[in-house]
Amino acid sequence: MMKKCFLFAVLISGVLLSACGGGGGGGTTNSSSSLSLAITDAKPALPAGVDHVFVTIDEVSVHQSGGSWISLSLAQTPFTIDLLQFTDGSTTQLVPQATLTPGKYTQVRLGVESALIITDTGEQIPVEIASGDLKTDKNFDFEVTGGGAVALTVDFDLSQSLVVTGSSKYKLKPVLHIVTTTEAAALTGSIAAATYGPENQATIIVTRDSDNSGNLTPGEEEYTRLVVAKGPSGPTPFSIYWLVPNQSYIVEVQIGGSTVYSQAVARTSLPIAVVYPLNSGNPI
Repeated sequence: MMKKCFLFAVLISGVLLSACGGGGGGGTTNSSSSLSLAITDAKPALPAGVDHVFVTIDEVSVHQSGGSWISLSLAQTPFTIDLLQFTDGSTTQLVPQATLTPGKYTQVRLGVESALIITDTGEQIPVEIASGDLKTDKNFDFEVTGGGAVALTVDFDLSQSLVVTGSSKYKLKPVLHIVTTTEAAALTGSIAAATYGPENQATIIVTRDSDNSGNLTPGEEEYTRLVVAKGPSGPTPFSIYWLVPNQSYIVEVQIGGSTVYSQAVARTSLPIAVVYPLNSGNPI
């Protein structure tokens, strides 16, 4: 496994952890706030033959506005996770509840020590770690008052993070989505057997509709994509978890390289913690 280490910072705008009590660095106070982080991935669209993607994280820290970086204790150090084992809405704890001095926190930083792919033939392929290529959600903020607790989920999006650079060569360019765990929205749908035709899988592509136009506009970034394998009978259900609420998205279903369905989901349809049925709950 490669030991090239890099740090990447997750910019969080307007992060406010407020309570009565003193300022300063991390540590226990009479009216402290707390932060915990879970980690997950969607059921990502990956290069053929990839069975496991192990990522080793050796640091998580937060930056207090006007202060310094505060290191948080990992659930285990170093923290190694096979991201493909935590899909379909399942998560695992990355940072247990950590005590923070009340105040404003503007960044979260993760250190990735190494990454490794294991193929369906058992081949182990070290993954090159690329620094400076992080893409994160914009306009994300949360607030805790009265010494409350904040729980965040980090969606480590392998569908965009893992890049093929050559024959059996891969680079990790992390694309993370961060959402307050209890506020995350989700989309659900199903694909009819007839829609699949002779194909065995569909690709779901979700794009952030940044201008709220309801149409794909040049410059709008893909949010995530996942693969839905055809089920043995009847419509095949799928879900898209950990969406940032109160945002607009465009969902496309592609089969055999062609778009067979597209739907714009307005931000008004995705309030906090909602589960929104695509195509009014009918099979696509």
